[in-house]
Amino acid sequence: MIVSTNLIPEGFSACSLWPFIFVRPEHRSDIALIEHELVHYREQAWIMPVWVLLYIASRKFRLAAEVRAYMRQIEIGGITREQAAHALLSYRLDITFGKAMQALV
Repeated sequence: MIVSTNLIPEGFSACSLWPFIFVRPEHRSDIALIEHELVHYREQAWIMPVWVLLYIASRKFRLAAEVRAYMRQIEIGGITREQAAHALLSYRLDITFGKAMQALV
């Protein structure tokens, strides 16, 4: 279920917490963003508590999850690889722009 709300962490446009996808009202029609969140939604559906714990505790897991989601967003033309790499830097993953670009191949 997609919920339009402003109660999303600062600096983000949307977030998934199964069984919901929370999207800021101004991004409600951004199909590429919704597709990004659907990747997380589907991953969470089968191991939600474990997925959330791993996402919070492991930078490696969080990076892999975000790369999968950004690859989907890139695939449907919502953002460029460079935009996705720049966005990855906001997740506090201790990676450089170059490493982010490499991850998105």
